This record gives sequence, C-alpha cells and structure tokens, in this order.
Amino acid sequence: MRQLSRARLGQALVVTCAVLAGGLALIPHSTGAGERHAGTVLAVDPQSRTITVDEYVANAERRALRVQVPQDALVVLSQRGPSGLDLKSSFQDRAISLADVRVGDFVVVELSGDPDVARLVMVTLRRGAGS
Repeated sequence: MRQLSRARLGQALVVTCAVLAGGLALIPHSTGAGERHAGTVLAVDPQSRTITVDEYVANAERRALRVQVPQDALVVLSQRGPSGLDLKSSFQDRAISLADVRVGDFVVVELSGDPDVARLVMVTLRRGAGS
C-alpha cells in the first residue's frame, strides 16, 4: 500500500475542502422560517399589528425585536393545565387576540418565511403571574 507524502495529502485536503465549500454555496440559505425568539413584551400595537419583544441574544446582549403579526398568525395564551401530571394535557393553549397580549408578558414568537413577520405569538407567562 502506497503512502501519500505530506505535501500531496495537504493538496488533497485543500481540494476536498474547496469542493465541499463550493457545493455548500449552492444550497439555498434558510430564511428564518420557524426561527423562534423569546422575551418580554415591550410594546403591542393592535392597529398596526406589531409587537416589540425585549430578548437576549449572543453574549447576553439585549435587543428589541419588532415584528408584524398578520391577521392569519396564531396568537395564543398557554397555561398550565389543572392536573399538570399528564404530559399531553399539562398545558392548555387558548386563542386570544393581539390586543390581549400585555406589556410585561413573556412570549415566544415563531417567525414565518419573512424574518420581520410572525406566524405564532405564544404568551407563556403573564406579567406578575410568578413562576
């Protein structure tokens, strides 16, 4: 069995990496569909159908995320079920209007294909409700 010299092995590695990088460039990039963000509601504007969320990003930096919430987006309040023992029924989701979302609520926002548009806003903890 013939062994490759270090120089030839290095060249083969460079060529392989270049081919892989070129192939990855051809794969379409994700538009953020399904990407989730979580934080505390800073503002809700039912007329313009927008919500602003205070979230923590990389390096524990805070940023205000402002997204549109179209009419067909799902807005829900998720609350712990009465028993809390059964995993399937431990949380109950109830549809609410965007106007029912309050400043200080903790929410999870799931984005649509457009990074500035939500397809889901889920209130997971009401302001002042405790844990």
